[in-house]
Amino acid sequence: MFEGFETRRVQVEEASIFVRHGGEGPPVVLLHGHPRTSATWHRVAPLLVGRGFTVVCPDLRGYGRSTSPAPTADHSGHSKRAVAGDVVEVMRSLGHTRFALVGHDRGGCVALRPDVVRAMLEDYRAGLTIDRRHEEEDRAAGTGIQCPTQILWSLRDDLEDLYGDPLKIWRAWAPDVRGHGIDAGHHVAKEAPEALASSLAGFFGGRRDE
Repeated sequence: MFEGFETRRVQVEEASIFVRHGGEGPPVVLLHGHPRTSATWHRVAPLLVGRGFTVVCPDLRGYGRSTSPAPTADHSGHSKRAVAGDVVEVMRSLGHTRFALVGHDRGGCVALRPDVVRAMLEDYRAGLTIDRRHEEEDRAAGTGIQCPTQILWSLRDDLEDLYGDPLKIWRAWAPDVRGHGIDAGHHVAKEAPEALASSLAGFFGGRRDE
C-alpha cells in the first residue's frame, strides 16, 4: 500500500504523530475515521496523487502509530481542537502553511492495547463535553467556516435518516457549501475510492485525467 509515499514521525507539543505523504502539487490532508488509521486512504491517496496533488495522511493522536497525552478531567487533550492543532503542526513540518482538508468520521483502526482503548474513549468523551462547548461558543460568537466547503456522505448509511439533509445542516456553519451523496456504505474510501477521488479532485481543482 502507499507505493511511492514516505513516512515520518512529527513531534508536537503533547504527542508524536505518524504520517504518510507523497505526490507533488497542491497539498491535501486526508483524516481517517472510526475505526481506522491513515491506512484507510490507501486506495484514494494514489488516485489523488495521480490527479496532481501532494497527499498527507496522518494517524490521529492516540490511534495507529501516533501517541497521545494522558487523559485530563476536562478531556481537552483529546478534543478536536487539539487534534486540529496536530494537523497544523504536521503540515508546517512538511513545509505547508495552506492546504485542503478531507475528514471522515473519527478515530482509528488499531490493535486493542490499554493506552489505545483509553485514547479512543477519551475521543468520545471529548465529543460529548469540551468539543460541544467549543461548538456552542463558536455558534454564539458567529464563528464559521469561511472557505468553500464540500460535504460528501454515504447513501447507504443512516446519516440522512437520522439528521435530514446534510447540506442544510452545514449551511448553518459555512456560507459556501456544496456536495452530494455517494453510493457506498459508511467507509466510502474503501467502498467507492474512484467516485470519492473524482469528487475531491474536482472540488480542489486538480487534474481530472487519470
